[in-house]
Amino acid sequence: MQVFSLLRPLKKYNHYVERAALYESLFMRRKAMETMKRAVLQPFAEKEIASGLVYLGMLSLKLKSHRQALDYFDQALEMVLEEPFNYSSNISKIMEAFIQYGDKERALYWLRQLLEKQSYDRRFKKLEKYMDLLTDPKRK
Repeated sequence: MQVFSLLRPLKKYNHYVERAALYESLFMRRKAMETMKRAVLQPFAEKEIASGLVYLGMLSLKLKSHRQALDYFDQALEMVLEEPFNYSSNISKIMEAFIQYGDKERALYWLRQLLEKQSYDRRFKKLEKYMDLLTDPKRK
């Protein structure tokens, strides 16, 4: 199945993701990035494009392009700000990246936005642990 993803024409969002994942598994992260950059330019649904931006952010973190990663995360969250979406563990990874790489302002902004999503998915409550990290004056 993996090899087939290299041969199949890229028509659907999941085709791009499968090909990027294959490249990534072969330690070809830059090729995976190129694939996902093409994916987010396609006329896919906003949630798919946002998901692609998150994937680009995760790849950027692995390539030590932290600023770029945070920008991808910001773009992704902005795209789905008004849309309901389910909690995933990537949301915690995004919050941790904002905090770890010193962008506490955006981290706090997105944390507040994401905590409101508890109204339809209680798992967003897991993010409350970051509030103390971002609002405690004793922490840098």
